[in-house]
Amino acid sequence: MNKIICGASVLLISGAVMLSACSMNLGPETLPSTVVTTETTETEPTETSATIRPELTDPFSVALVTESVVEKNGQLSIKGKSLLNSKGEEVVLKGMTSYGIHDCVDFFNSDIIRTLAEDWGSDVLRIAITGDGADSAFMKDPDKYFDPICKICDMCISQGIYVIIDWDIHYDEAATENSKAAVDFFTRLSAIYATSPNIIYGVSNYDATPEEGVKDEWTKLIAPFASDVITAIRTNSPEAIVIVGAPSNGLDVDTIGKAKLKYDNVAYGCRLFSGNQKQEQRDKIKTAIDSGLCVFVTEWGLTMNDSKGGVCYLESDRWSQFFEENKISWCNYGIGSFINNDSNALMLLSGKYNNDQKASHWPDGLISKSGLYAREQILKGKVASETSATESSAETT
Repeated sequence: MNKIICGASVLLISGAVMLSACSMNLGPETLPSTVVTTETTETEPTETSATIRPELTDPFSVALVTESVVEKNGQLSIKGKSLLNSKGEEVVLKGMTSYGIHDCVDFFNSDIIRTLAEDWGSDVLRIAITGDGADSAFMKDPDKYFDPICKICDMCISQGIYVIIDWDIHYDEAATENSKAAVDFFTRLSAIYATSPNIIYGVSNYDATPEEGVKDEWTKLIAPFASDVITAIRTNSPEAIVIVGAPSNGLDVDTIGKAKLKYDNVAYGCRLFSGNQKQEQRDKIKTAIDSGLCVFVTEWGLTMNDSKGGVCYLESDRWSQFFEENKISWCNYGIGSFINNDSNALMLLSGKYNNDQKASHWPDGLISKSGLYAREQILKGKVASETSATESSAETT
């Protein structure tokens, strides 16, 4: 492979209360309908798979990281600029982010979650809730997506990784409707996963008005919206981590400063592309960190922001070093869509592989240059540390 291979119990809300609170009228049929596990049954290869796989020259990925990051770190918290585990130790999460949920609602399964966790070393998977009422995405048909989102949460819990459920819907002239829908969604989600340390909530990843700038966007629009959502989440899950996106599509994290939200365990989300955001953006993030904010880069694209022009390796290396030096958690953009662009980690439209081979343990030939780079950065240091921990455990037994 390339480089590295490559009181507070659950506050249950009654069905009647939950339904009356939902402006989108999401009924109980949208709750998780099955318990998802990652257990699989080993079977002999079929004649078809036996004849296809030997013809491929690309190696398939294998499990390199088998320790559960959630079992190791437990419920996360935030103190100042730092993300801490249940023992008070500083941690950094690295993983992948999905494309919009309407593009990947059928992509994720237990084998893919396992591949991301064990073969790629992902600590976290971010799921982006996208789309307004003008298209086929969440705001148009929320009933369609709630249950699949819960199932993804279940799979991440079963696999032992963290999952960020991130509200990525633009503010617009229907800001009140947006706010009500977000409060309804997170009220239900946080009631279901009230005591789960795996779930992280993301709010406001995009700016308030896509077409026209708003003066003082943070205090006038983002902060009030985020406060409503956080209050709803904390009613059920008082210790949960919440990530609130910064103004200007997550770029102006340095402008929050003393106006940060008056809640515990809140991080501030930043999204960037290596080809567009360079030293000036790193300076902004450093300013935010120095002011005591915990910054989480929820979307890190390795290309230009139009996902064209290939991987910007030089600036991506600089960003990787910056993240490491400042202990900043990040999710690479993106995975889960059949879209053909340079940011997509997988080339799912490739005719070289059948659907079974695209389902998990991806061969290198199916992984894009962006995906290979992301996998290498996620795995960096993890294989050696896990091997060392295993050897140390063996010596003491």
